Amino acid sequence: MNTFYKTLTYVKEVLYEPTHLTIESIREEPQNSEYGAGLFQLNSKSVRFRVAKITPTKTGQFVVFWEKDADHKNQAFSYENAPDLLVINVFNPTTNDLGQFVFPKDVLVKHKILTTAAAKGKMAIRVYPSWDTPTSKQALATQKWQLPYFIIVDNKNEIQIQELNRLYFN
Repeated sequence: MNTFYKTLTYVKEVLYEPTHLTIESIREEPQNSEYGAGLFQLNSKSVRFRVAKITPTKTGQFVVFWEKDADHKNQAFSYENAPDLLVINVFNPTTNDLGQFVFPKDVLVKHKILTTAAAKGKMAIRVYPSWDTPTSKQALATQKWQLPYFIIVDNKNEIQIQELNRLYFN
């Protein structure tokens, strides 16, 4: 089983099913398969799904999201075509906990991650879960804006339903 389906199955079992969220219209995104890439509907929201990777030399986890343009060149996703949410899954190697960043597309525009007429967008970012302790000013600033969109789902299946609903449906 590939990273996308393996992670989605896990997330579905520990997060979505216990909170009565329904996944439909699942589609893998092969261009970013190394990052567990896919799209689906979660109740009323469209979701782009990724799995971030731990890199050996930097704090945080790295994730990509891009598509090919008409000339087959990589480009950042546009605001107009973006799903409602970008969900980035991160795993804590020490505790085996799962964390999720649930970024609404308006937040991604604010931070110039999606392409608009005013911004080029980005094809990859680094995310900083609450268990990471970045030291550079830029990483600290990035973590600060990211953490309000972060939730930990521990391996005891203790989920804060209210927090989950806030991230996914507000």
